[in-house]
Amino acid sequence: MANIKSQIKRNKTNEKARLRNRAVKSELKTYTRKVKAAVSTGDAE
Repeated sequence: MANIKSQIKRNKTNEKARLRNRAVKSELKTYTRKVKAAVSTGDAE
C-alpha cells in the first residue's frame, strides 16, 4: 500500500482506468467476433 498521498490518489485513478479499459477491450473483442462470424457466413449487415 502506498504511503504518499499523491500515489494513493494515482492508484485510485489507475484502478478506474483499468476497469474502463477492460470493459472497452471486452466490447471490442465481442464486436470483432461478431464481424468475423458475419464475414464467414456472408452476411452483409
